[in-house]
Amino acid sequence: MKKLLCAALLLASPLGWAGNKLVTIDVGEMNCSLCVISINQALRSTDGVIKAKASLKTRQALVTVPDGFDDRQLLAAIAKTGFKGEINNVVEVQ
Repeated sequence: MKKLLCAALLLASPLGWAGNKLVTIDVGEMNCSLCVISINQALRSTDGVIKAKASLKTRQALVTVPDGFDDRQLLAAIAKTGFKGEINNVVEVQ
């Protein structure tokens, strides 16, 4: 029974992980830690966002969303904070 359960979990797990993408967004106007906090809050409160982390050092935000997610929603969330974002890269992740 344990072998059957383990096999079922192994087969089902990759399906749960597949289908996400990592979106890199350039936000060149960020110049303080409050900017980063505002952008993080805006992105993280957007429906569908799995994970978001903005960086002052790179002046980018890395956002994990489900495959098929409309990336323009991320740009709109950033725009609500008064900043302008530009999508730099999108890659599939597991």
